[in-house]
Amino acid sequence: LTHARAMVPLLTELLGLLGVDVESYEDLGDRLILSVEIHAEEAICPRCGMLSHRLHQNHGYLVRDLAISHYQTYLRVNRRQFKCSKCGKPFSEPLEFVGARRTYTDRYAAWIVNQVKHSDTRNVALNEGLSDDLVWSMVEYMSKKTHHRCEWAATLRNR
Repeated sequence: LTHARAMVPLLTELLGLLGVDVESYEDLGDRLILSVEIHAEEAICPRCGMLSHRLHQNHGYLVRDLAISHYQTYLRVNRRQFKCSKCGKPFSEPLEFVGARRTYTDRYAAWIVNQVKHSDTRNVALNEGLSDDLVWSMVEYMSKKTHHRCEWAATLRNR
């Protein structure tokens, strides 16, 4: 069920992601799906460093984010693919809040890691409706993202 636009500015503020606006939302009872738009008009080619305005394709997908109130929250993200005018290669725009090929936001992964620090992988997975493997992949992802193998990552694996 998609709701009126009156809530959209409030949801954008609650979401709190710089440069990202909620365009619409769906209330599915225990879940919210927020359709979001990123306002960058261009992206930098990772191969040659050229700024590109040339949109090539759109790829929409859902990513899990932090809960809003008691709702599991998902973002319907349109990760645009640009085509570089210099080297001619297509590339996906980087999104600051979600890593490449990830199905969750970085802040959700950080929250999960914090939960694992105070519990264990299995209980966090059960509480969040995730697989043990996905929870552990979030721990590994966040460990790599911080550019070093965190001391806690190795100890958490043994739980």
